[in-house]
Amino acid sequence: MDFPKSCVLYLRSGKNTPDFLEIEMVLSDENIVHYRVPTMKLETYTRDSIFEKNLLMLLPFYIMRYEKDIHEMSENPEMFQSLLNAYEEIRINLERELSGADKTALYMNLNKLIIKIADYICQNEKTVRKGISEIMGGKVLELESERLERLQKEAEAEAKAIGEARGRAIGEAKGIAIGEAIGEERLSTLLNRLIMDGRSAEIQSVVTNAETRKRLYKEYGILPE
Repeated sequence: MDFPKSCVLYLRSGKNTPDFLEIEMVLSDENIVHYRVPTMKLETYTRDSIFEKNLLMLLPFYIMRYEKDIHEMSENPEMFQSLLNAYEEIRINLERELSGADKTALYMNLNKLIIKIADYICQNEKTVRKGISEIMGGKVLELESERLERLQKEAEAEAKAIGEARGRAIGEAKGIAIGEAIGEERLSTLLNRLIMDGRSAEIQSVVTNAETRKRLYKEYGILPE
């Protein structure tokens, strides 16, 4: 039987923190086995080593390296700027490491956790909390799935408005229903084609610009009924 490769992470450590933890296991035949588990000490990992070793799980706790200096940083502009520069570098590296739609959720969740733990560690230092939050994008966090859902809702609302306008021009209640159905079906078809072709970036323009819709309807051969 293979034992898992385990370790123990110390978020805070000192000179008495051991490099290994050891347990003594007494087997059924009374033989004694000593099982050693290495320890990881957060303070020994720099920003560069965290990214080099792909230990991104440590990033939310990076603020703890500065725990004893947080108050001084809030009163010392030079130290505070150095902290902001460190987090700007973290943000840039994190964006590079987790680029791509399939990693968006992990990127956003790590961002939120970094901000949440920094808020806790710096709970008495509003300036530091605000600085880290703004650097990490705390004001504009939005999952890609949430963005697409929002755009889809906006598109549906736009399609409904188009349908209602066409229906009013016909002047009959039946015309409204027909117009809505036609507008929604055409727009829905166009949006699905754009997503399938990897052109999601154009959805915003489709929703807000009639000329863009007309051009893309023609490009995809989506003709009015």
